[in-house]
Amino acid sequence: MTFPKKISINNFTQILKTEIPKIITFDAYNTLYTTTLPILEQYCLVGSAYGIHANPSELSKNFPQIFKDLATKYPNYGKTSGLAPEQWWGYLIKNIFKPTDIPIEMVNEILLRFEGSQAYAIHPDLLELLKYIKEMHPNVVMGIISNTDPIIFKVLENLGILKYFKDYVYLSYDTGIKKPNVEVFNFVLKDIVKTNPSLNKGDLSNLKRQCWHIGDELHNDMMAAKDAGWNGVLIDRINKSGYLTESFEHAVSDTPLLLRDKLHTNSEESWKISSVQTDLVQVSGREYVVPNFYVLKNLLFYQQNKS
Repeated sequence: MTFPKKISINNFTQILKTEIPKIITFDAYNTLYTTTLPILEQYCLVGSAYGIHANPSELSKNFPQIFKDLATKYPNYGKTSGLAPEQWWGYLIKNIFKPTDIPIEMVNEILLRFEGSQAYAIHPDLLELLKYIKEMHPNVVMGIISNTDPIIFKVLENLGILKYFKDYVYLSYDTGIKKPNVEVFNFVLKDIVKTNPSLNKGDLSNLKRQCWHIGDELHNDMMAAKDAGWNGVLIDRINKSGYLTESFEHAVSDTPLLLRDKLHTNSEESWKISSVQTDLVQVSGREYVVPNFYVLKNLLFYQQNKS
């Protein structure tokens, strides 16, 4: 087979040779949930209530460098510097608005907003997939692998989806390993097998064929999972990668998703675009690009659906 190859949902059973998963992990931000409005628009929305009027576009330009500088000064969201993650993000918010000196009440309101449904939304196809796996494939272990901090637990709980992942939430904050380092996937696999010994029928390399990771970043998620011996899936709701077009002429295979590209998501717009798409692209033997979780469900469980 020549790659990349677009596959119609109706042809899965004729073309794909995958096995039903035993382990499925997800990235968090822009995969399980996405912003209701672009991040800096939300910062400015809160700011306007305090008489702080800023331009979201200007703040967006400054965000990546401020984030990078803060991560250099206080690595791992402040963990090695004695800062709580909330303090780290508080510093970032204050620096974003400089030279304007913003009140601590405004900082706290922004932090609170980004703990739940004011800032974030989940798409209906995700809930359908999670419920399906829990009810129809209860032996499949679902987890999260994310380069983030423990505030994610509040977000997942407030959005009502933490229950699907039990004790299998793996954060770079805790492990000290960040995607795309393949060691994070090796660590996760060993940890899951440790609490689910029935998964291990011998060499873990065999189990890896039934391990899947889904995320919104080409390098950190799809390619990193493949490099670790897993199956990697890029969830690309608005075709940032260029793979979900009639041709692959503009497909991006070697450019990482930049931080600034993650700031502008609007959940309503991304859902409108992604929900009508029905095809996937197989990039290699273990790499796939899907537009939504409806297509992902068919990819992961087409063997079940055809029987």
